[in-house]
Amino acid sequence: MKTKLKSIALSAFAAALTFGPLQASAADVEWRMQTYASTGMSEYNSLVVNFANRVEKASAGRMKIQVFPAGQVVASPEVTEAVRAGALDLGNTFLLYYAGKEPALQGINEWPAGLYDQQALEWFYSGGGKELLRPVGERNNFYYLGVSTLLGENIWSNKKIESLEDFKGLKIRTAGLTAESLSKFGASPVSMASEDIYTGMQRGTIDAFEFVSTPVHYGFGWHEVTKYVINPKFTMGGSSDWIVNLDSWNALPDDLKEIVDNSLRAASDDFFVQSRLEEGEIVKKLEEAGVEFLTWPEGEIEKFEKARYEVVREKYSPNSEDFRVIQQSRMDFLTKLGYAVEAP
Repeated sequence: MKTKLKSIALSAFAAALTFGPLQASAADVEWRMQTYASTGMSEYNSLVVNFANRVEKASAGRMKIQVFPAGQVVASPEVTEAVRAGALDLGNTFLLYYAGKEPALQGINEWPAGLYDQQALEWFYSGGGKELLRPVGERNNFYYLGVSTLLGENIWSNKKIESLEDFKGLKIRTAGLTAESLSKFGASPVSMASEDIYTGMQRGTIDAFEFVSTPVHYGFGWHEVTKYVINPKFTMGGSSDWIVNLDSWNALPDDLKEIVDNSLRAASDDFFVQSRLEEGEIVKKLEEAGVEFLTWPEGEIEKFEKARYEVVREKYSPNSEDFRVIQQSRMDFLTKLGYAVEAP
């Protein structure tokens, strides 16, 4: 493990040099971060760059953060390892990529019951989430700074998927809880970094994919290689993760820690509003580009949700008591809000 972390750190350092150092400044603190977003996506500007700009402004220039888009320092699934190794100070990523090494984080970016857009963010900050997740991060050498909301997800495909039966033999780029759930219907999950999805669809390496929300998909240009989008959204309440190398976080003075935290929450709010405003416009652009929207029959989403609960109960909870406690907290939070959910 130490050898791998060292290798990641050296590779990331070399890549960072390739993309240039921070601009000369009098900043007391200079961080490097990588996001899952490409420069053409709304996330890159309205969320990530917005966050970095807010930090610099609120700190009066004492702290600056250089942002690298997806894949420019390390491949997207390696961001967590790069942060742990100190090759990156900060990562905006999906911790489900790391769940194989930390089972408490299984299904962390999606819920078996995806009921409304902001449920992950509200649970993290106000429902006990940060109190449960930050100790998990610390034992893995990162500080779990926070989360940002993602709009609900659709499946995009080059083959007609008119019901769950059509997943039999389908090669779909997916991960985490969705991958485990779709396997129950005969799908063949493919692990693939987001920056490789375009080529994968173009070459037929995959037949379909799910990643995050419609604005993200459009920003990557995936509509250019996709024929169908499946309605309705198969899940809601997803989130991306923000993690900081533990040494980098501990070295910050308290006032800068507060600025970083507040800047993330403000940028996440900005991004959520922007995403909702642009989603309707993007749907129109997709239709104009010839993408066909397919609507599943009534009851299919409920079957899919049942499969997600089965994965949680049969595999995730028995594999990690920490996961079970986290999941119970999530379900208790939804129950208090009046939603009907199942036990983990």
